[in-house]
Amino acid sequence: MTDGATLDLKCRCGSFRAEIKDASPETGSHLVCYCKDCQAFARFLKAEELLKPRGGTGLFQTVPSRVQILQGKEHLACLRLSPKGPLRWYASCCDTPVCNTLSSRKLAFAGFMTPNFEGDNVAETVGPVVAVVHTQGAGVGPGDLQNRGFLKVSWQILRRHFGELLSGRLSKTPFFDADGQPTAAPRMLTLEERKAATPE
Repeated sequence: MTDGATLDLKCRCGSFRAEIKDASPETGSHLVCYCKDCQAFARFLKAEELLKPRGGTGLFQTVPSRVQILQGKEHLACLRLSPKGPLRWYASCCDTPVCNTLSSRKLAFAGFMTPNFEGDNVAETVGPVVAVVHTQGAGVGPGDLQNRGFLKVSWQILRRHFGELLSGRLSKTPFFDADGQPTAAPRMLTLEERKAATPE
């Protein structure tokens, strides 16, 4: 793995802690997503304070093999907004949204919410925002938001995935067990819950 810094992560109450090893702008992608599903995830958990103005979600996308849970593994839970949607992981001790993964470990991908990182060098470690996506879901506000960088981060996800595949680290993840099943059974939101959490 490429040498980098360690990103420390904690939930709002401090009961859940994790770290991302060897994190850097080369090993991860920093982006802002304005999709309504990411907003609904935060809103359902009553964590709107983690969103940026107009509903943006700051994310650092990297590979799960770099992630180690240090404390509170029993609090790691996940939900889904739809049957085919990604797994959205959170700390159940205080309902802090943590990250998104796909529904299986076949693609080495995890996108962590940047407000949960702590330390003096977070901005340097995650690097500048390289993509802004799904701006059609942004709330009303000043400024002209424009999508950019989607193809770049898509290529970076694939490049990191194939690196993990070739190195044999694809199955190294705290989010799936040895059989490839999620380590916490996903909770599916009802249509009513999803509708109530989704901004209009």
